[in-house]
Amino acid sequence: MPTVVIESSALVFVTGANGLIGSHVVDQLLARGYKVRGAVRDTEKTKWLKGYFDSKYRDASFEMLAVPDMTIEGCYDDLLDGVKGFIHLAAPVGGILDLELALDIGRRAGLNALKACAKQPSIKRFVNTSSLFAATLPQSGLDDDFVIDESTYNDDALEEAKTNETRKKGILIYAAMKSETEKAMWKWMKESNPGFSMNSVLPYANFGPVLVPEHQGYPSTIEWARPAFTGEHFEAFVKAVPPQGFISLRDDALLHVSALIYEDVSGERLFGDAGRWNYNQLLAIYRQHYPEKSFVDDVEGLGDDKVRAPTARAEEVLRWVKGSGWDGLEESVVAMSKDW
Repeated sequence: MPTVVIESSALVFVTGANGLIGSHVVDQLLARGYKVRGAVRDTEKTKWLKGYFDSKYRDASFEMLAVPDMTIEGCYDDLLDGVKGFIHLAAPVGGILDLELALDIGRRAGLNALKACAKQPSIKRFVNTSSLFAATLPQSGLDDDFVIDESTYNDDALEEAKTNETRKKGILIYAAMKSETEKAMWKWMKESNPGFSMNSVLPYANFGPVLVPEHQGYPSTIEWARPAFTGEHFEAFVKAVPPQGFISLRDDALLHVSALIYEDVSGERLFGDAGRWNYNQLLAIYRQHYPEKSFVDDVEGLGDDKVRAPTARAEEVLRWVKGSGWDGLEESVVAMSKDW
């Protein structure tokens, strides 16, 4: 087995702890005996999260701290006492249609986290949550595979976002922000050579159960999958969300954990892509598992995403902490929809 550099019982700092992926990362850390200090915008509005984890893990150590604005320099400086690892999940950009503003916010939030960690000698590992969109957008209109590697960044999204005014503008800005933020963070790591190493996790669409749906709702990519189940606004989502890859929320969280705790994973980009999905595949799974319910008809000519990312290393790293490889699409979708 690889060497564990951050032992169970160590204190880990997690930004965006109340988010879809963030809450699952906290869940997996607490299940393994780690102490977690979670950053949220407002602790009063998010007290349900502490209640959930305190109830689930009665002997666990979970605390929440307020970081209202991650782009303010020094926002973490007094919060990292005793922290051994830092996981930066929070994405401060949502619905921003000003490209330059989005890029500025993303870079500042990422660099603030790195700079704060550099001031705290106890910190040994840093994990950044990027996105596979930081490397490329889905490519479903191709005949051949679209192969990317560890050095691929989505420069096309940046250029297209400068002029695009269609419904794709928001996703182009998101992809450009993730790409440019990650590049800025790697550049800072190379130039500053801090006392910790960084890994970046690049997940595709996340499917799986929302931990506290009464407070979290159907966030992020969960919202993409629901219209095929409910039929509401289905045609609009088909037009806006192309066929692409997926990763289960459990695997995404465990990939973050593995990237945090193992010495053997250092300075790497880990691509979280377990396989392909499109709306017809979701409908087939829903029909099989909910035979009493009627669903919309299949979509003609959907196609499949042709992106082929270097996922072997990510799956290897996942096996270290999980003991097995990727969760499958059916397993992930059923877990996601069982409470709907």
